[in-house]
Amino acid sequence: MIIDSHLHLSITGDKEKSFNDVKENLIFDMEENGVSHCIVIPDNISGTNCADMAEVQKAIAGDERFFMMATLKIGEIENKISEMENLFKRRSVVGFKTFPGHDPIYPTDKRWLPIYDLCEKCNIPLVIHTGINSNDEKASGYNDPKYIIQIAQKYENLKIVIAHYFWPKLDYCYETTNGFDNIYFDTSALADQEVIEKSGGIDKIKEILVKTVKRNPKSVLSATDWPMAKISDHIALIKSLPISDMEKDNIFYKNAINLYSLPISNKP
Repeated sequence: MIIDSHLHLSITGDKEKSFNDVKENLIFDMEENGVSHCIVIPDNISGTNCADMAEVQKAIAGDERFFMMATLKIGEIENKISEMENLFKRRSVVGFKTFPGHDPIYPTDKRWLPIYDLCEKCNIPLVIHTGINSNDEKASGYNDPKYIIQIAQKYENLKIVIAHYFWPKLDYCYETTNGFDNIYFDTSALADQEVIEKSGGIDKIKEILVKTVKRNPKSVLSATDWPMAKISDHIALIKSLPISDMEKDNIFYKNAINLYSLPISNKP
């Protein structure tokens, strides 16, 4: 079994006229690569080529292969916190995503605290975008792991997922997060060619993932950032790691099921 724990419904080509078209292309890629389930991350603004929460809800409604996360602009929190609590309690969403770096806002901004409180209370993992953005290296200043560990210290029962491993500074991210059992990592974009080249090569990517698995075998989750990156490349990356089959199963599906409390049998 393979679960992709981080992807988007984004229109990337002229042949895709709607998010339903994107979903059909995603299903094709999932079936081609043996992916049984995925977690869709919406955009936190409307009117872009990436589906927002309402558009994701509409596209995946009734399809048990798909789960979704919630997200908000920071200025919406006060008015929508009750809505988030209802979504969390009904398990209509399995995580909450923030985009520091895409948004010029730090994870430690006090306006996030009601969301962090709610995530911890409802056992909803918090996923944080990290690393540089293409053509914007300054973006990483907003999502430095030094800020994330402050949240992990304050909220010891909050499960925090670092997306993209703060590329290209993988070693720094690994070292900064040492000792925090409530911090997890997904593999989204780590098999993307730009990420590989700027992060020190494929051997460095493999080295950091193996070290992370050995430090905590429950802490790494399979993810791609599709359609910006290829599902096949990320599966190949995980399969190539010099770790046991049991550890690979943890990455491919067991860790996601346990972390996000997915209603899926924990058997392949």
